[in-house]
Amino acid sequence: MDNLLLAPYQPERDKAEIRAMLSGNELFDELFLKSERMFADGIFVARYNGVIAAFLGIDGLKRKAETTIFVSKAYRRMGIGTKLIKKSDALLSRSEAVERSMGACIDGDPATLQFLYKNGYYISYSSYTMERDCGPLPESHIFARQYEDEDYLICQNISEIAFFKMHEQVGMLPAYYFPPNDRERKSFAANKNNIYVMLVDDEIVAVGIIDGKELSHVSVRHDLQSRGYGRAFVAYLVNEIMRRGETVVKLGVIKGNPAKHLYESLGFKETSLHHWLTKYYRPDTRLSRPPVQE
Repeated sequence: MDNLLLAPYQPERDKAEIRAMLSGNELFDELFLKSERMFADGIFVARYNGVIAAFLGIDGLKRKAETTIFVSKAYRRMGIGTKLIKKSDALLSRSEAVERSMGACIDGDPATLQFLYKNGYYISYSSYTMERDCGPLPESHIFARQYEDEDYLICQNISEIAFFKMHEQVGMLPAYYFPPNDRERKSFAANKNNIYVMLVDDEIVAVGIIDGKELSHVSVRHDLQSRGYGRAFVAYLVNEIMRRGETVVKLGVIKGNPAKHLYESLGFKETSLHHWLTKYYRPDTRLSRPPVQE
């Protein structure tokens, strides 16, 4: 393909053209902006006859690297995606920090799934994107506050145990537990204005994260689930997002997670289903089960 040029991303030259190409594709636009924010050196553009036909984005050379490859419809089946995935493999496989790559594919796109299967990816799980645009929710009398650094260990434990148990429940096997680490703690501290905890009798029982109009990582202590805490906390977080000026609240929920029924009862509606695929470059170092509690 003599007319194809693969080059590092230059924002002043490429950003507007990439975003125009992604117009109407909100997920990939968000993934592109995330890659630019977190690791702009991991973005490469593919130009065909001088026009951007595709791009590769990586959100960092880290344990789980989120990889995005987007090829404009007019330029598919020309081998451009293959060149980009080879570039991604070369970058990620050389880094000792990277254990795996993950990417998303919208449901109903068998050609992309086959392409990813052919290049060593497999579906780890599927998740729904849900949205709510119907005003504030009635709030219960709960006590919630912003996260502080001394909350890290309890919040990390609540979140990891809750998601480990949920992964087992929906059949995401093996389910893994990620132990506390300084890098995550520093990341939480830097983002503390967007992390909230809920307390009952002065003990943290739930944690959740706000990112713009998106709600994520909502976790209730496993032994206190099914007591209404999740519903009350989600209502608080939805209203906090709206207090910040957003009119639409978004979240993602793994297919099979019973929490989807809770979100539906609070006015969230399913807008899309995506499959999340993984490719391993070296063995996973996460614990396969949480440590035994003394």
